[in-house]
Amino acid sequence: MNNRPFSQDLLQQPTKAKLTYFRDIIVPHRNIKKILDELLKNAIEPDDASVYLVFGVTGVGKTRLMQEFQKRLVKHFMNELLDNPGSLIVGGIEIDSAEGGKFNYSDYYIQVLEALREVLIDYKISYELDQSEISDTDALLGTFEGKNSKALRRAMHKVFMNRQVKAFTLDEAQHLFDVAGGKQINTQTNWLKSIANKTGTIHILFGTYELLKCQKVNGQVGRRSEDFHLARYHIDNKADFDEFEKVIRTLQRHLPVSSEPNLEKYTQYFMEYSLGCVGILKSWWYRSLKKALDENAKTVRLKDFRAKELSSGRRKQIETEAKKGEMDFAALHKIENCEITETEPQQSTSQNSRKGKPGERAPKRDLVGIQDV
Repeated sequence: MNNRPFSQDLLQQPTKAKLTYFRDIIVPHRNIKKILDELLKNAIEPDDASVYLVFGVTGVGKTRLMQEFQKRLVKHFMNELLDNPGSLIVGGIEIDSAEGGKFNYSDYYIQVLEALREVLIDYKISYELDQSEISDTDALLGTFEGKNSKALRRAMHKVFMNRQVKAFTLDEAQHLFDVAGGKQINTQTNWLKSIANKTGTIHILFGTYELLKCQKVNGQVGRRSEDFHLARYHIDNKADFDEFEKVIRTLQRHLPVSSEPNLEKYTQYFMEYSLGCVGILKSWWYRSLKKALDENAKTVRLKDFRAKELSSGRRKQIETEAKKGEMDFAALHKIENCEITETEPQQSTSQNSRKGKPGERAPKRDLVGIQDV
C-alpha cells in the first residue's frame, strides 16, 4: 500500500466514495500531454489564430483534456484572479444538438451568459446599432437572429471582455454544424470566428471528426484556426503499445481495492477491446471496478473485465467511425500537399505548339496503303 497513490482509509469508505475517486483520476499520456501543452501556450500567449479545433473519435479523451486545460489555465492565472476577483479567465459549455436542422442562437447566448455568471439575462435590451458596429457577419446572419437574440449577443461580447476571459471551451462542438446545407455551415463558422475576434477570447472546440466540415466550406476560418488531432493508440505501433501499457500500469495503481491486480500482461486485450482509446478504457474499468466492489472482491478480476467489455457491435461501430475520421483527416492534408506541388507551371514539350480553332484537325501524317483492322 505504501507505493499506491491513495491512503488506506479509502478502502474503508463506501463503494460510492471509491468509485468517485477512480472516476476523477486523469491519466496523463503522450497524445493528451502534447495537445494540452500547445493549447495552454496559445491561451497564455495568443497568436494569430482565434479558433482551435480538437477532434477525435468518441471515447478518446477529449472531455478529460478539456477539463485538465481549464484547471491548468486557472492555476497559471491564479495571481490575476486574486488581484481581480471579477475576472473568470476560462469558461465553457456543452453544445446542444440542433433541432430540426436549425441552430438556436438565443439559447446558445443564454447558456454562455449563465456559464459566465451574468445576471439579469432575461432583461437584456436590444438598442439600435450604429453602422460602424455592424460587421459582415451580422449581415450574414440576417433573420437567423431575432431582436432579443442580438441583445443577448451584445451582452455576451461585453461579458467576455469585462470578465477578462482568456479562453472559452465548447464540448460536443460538432453540434454547431448539425445544420442543413453548406451555406449555413459557412455562416456558423464565420459567426464563431467573429465572436472570438471581437472579444479577444480564443474559442476551443472539442468534438468528433465532424469538425472537419468547417475547413471544407470556409477558407478564411481555416486560415485563422488550428487543428489538433487527438489520435487513438494503434496496437500494431510499438510506441503506441508501450504508451498504452504505461496507462494500464498507472490505472491499476489507482484501483481502490485491497490487492492491486497485475494487468500489464493483458495490454493487448485491453488495447484491442478499447480500440486504443483511453476514455473507453477508463469507462470500462470503472464498470468492472463497480462489479468487483459489489461482490466484495479483494481485487478486480479478469472475469469482471470480461463481463463489462463493450459488445462486438458497439466496438465495430466505433471502429468504423474512427477509421472514416482518420481517413478524412489524412485525405484533407494530402489534398493540401498535392495542391502545393501542382501550382508549378507546366513546361511545354514543343517550341512550335499552337492552339487550333475548334473543329480544326491537328497537323499529322496520314497512313497510306491497305491497313489490317
